[in-house]
Amino acid sequence: MPYLYIFCLSVFFVFWFSKWPIDAIIELYSNYWGSALTMLFGSFVAGLTPLGGGAVAFPVFTKLFAVDASDARLFSLAIQAVGMSFASLFFIARRIPLLWHELKYCLPISLLVIPLALNYTTLEGAILKFLFSEFILLTAWVIWLCNHTLHARRHMHPGRISILLVAGAAGSFLSANIGSGADVLLFFVLVYVLKYSIKEAIPTTVFCMAFNALYASLWFVYLDPQPLSAFVVKSWWASCLVVAVGAPLGGYVLSRLNENLLRRFIYLIISLELLSTVFNPDIYLELRYLTAFSGMLVIVLIARKTVFRKLIR
Repeated sequence: MPYLYIFCLSVFFVFWFSKWPIDAIIELYSNYWGSALTMLFGSFVAGLTPLGGGAVAFPVFTKLFAVDASDARLFSLAIQAVGMSFASLFFIARRIPLLWHELKYCLPISLLVIPLALNYTTLEGAILKFLFSEFILLTAWVIWLCNHTLHARRHMHPGRISILLVAGAAGSFLSANIGSGADVLLFFVLVYVLKYSIKEAIPTTVFCMAFNALYASLWFVYLDPQPLSAFVVKSWWASCLVVAVGAPLGGYVLSRLNENLLRRFIYLIISLELLSTVFNPDIYLELRYLTAFSGMLVIVLIARKTVFRKLIR
């Protein structure tokens, strides 16, 4: 078991290099080095935080590289199927606890929701970018709430099974549409509702997102094949080795990092993503204003609650 991650990583490297001769590798990285570089950072974020690699991949590809939002969504799912899976193997190999009891309620419902969301939900690119920013903003609010409402004694919520089922369904729906979401919603339930600590919850959310990404990728590649652009396919090949190492590296740092530093790092990622939407001329002006208003609203709410807490101490 301690060598599970190393063994799987070695097999994956052998498989990758068996598919690509040297001249093809040079051509691949000369054309798609931007994807690999993006996922070097994105995979680290995926293993370290509850945001997932899609929190980096989706905004960078759609807003910086002008990639179609649908392609960015499919790529985010496909690459997280690798990165999150290897991060999960790393956690298991190092005997970092996962909350299996909670996962057994969240994961099965994904098998029903993901195919429906992939096949019957189509959103315009600008709307996808806006929804992703609003979702990532909600993540900041969730993390702040979780940090400020922990109780010393964990309690068993009477409706925990129903809550976990709803979180699993809603998270799978979001993941299929914007390439992320299952991990964040489960994080909210585990920390805010069930009162686990942030560092206890994140390995479980990583496994949850790995399951969603693997199943979604299996669905749109094999079970109900969709035409994939050259960007999605070649970027995946250029990035998969990077994320197989980067996500577990983020998981290792998670096991060592102070929670206050971890939260500040997450807030920084979220702030950059929101700014990339507000100042993006390719997104409708009304949506940019709405994103800016939402961001200011969350800041005001946090400020009010922070001041109130200081006054009542």
